[in-house]
Amino acid sequence: MSDIKFRLVILVHLALIAASVGAMFLHDGYSQELADVYAAEPGGWLTDGGWLALTVVGALVAVWLAGLAGLLLFKRWGRTLSLYSTLAEFLVYPFQGPSVSSALESTFLEASILVWGAVLALAYFSTVSTRFGR
Repeated sequence: MSDIKFRLVILVHLALIAASVGAMFLHDGYSQELADVYAAEPGGWLTDGGWLALTVVGALVAVWLAGLAGLLLFKRWGRTLSLYSTLAEFLVYPFQGPSVSSALESTFLEASILVWGAVLALAYFSTVSTRFGR
């Protein structure tokens, strides 16, 4: 795989995340009744917006962005940071609480997750992985 194709896969991942965020603002995905029931549900501590939640989410986003930059620049630390930040997200997900999303939003989000898995796999197990040796 070429460097350009690897970077293109990363850009596809970012585009899918942007599409998922954009789909959040389309309110045609579910009924108002479902939105009202969801609004009455207690959230997890991560979605309540306290200082600890903002700190954890902010740190994860910062580490994720740094890892992306490292991947785009073919830095060994970028590959490692991206892998460890992904593992850290798995530890945080259970504290997120329930969520409601439209089919379009879920489609884009799940596609971005699949592409992220491909990015990590390519960074470690493809011909482009030799670029991270420097």
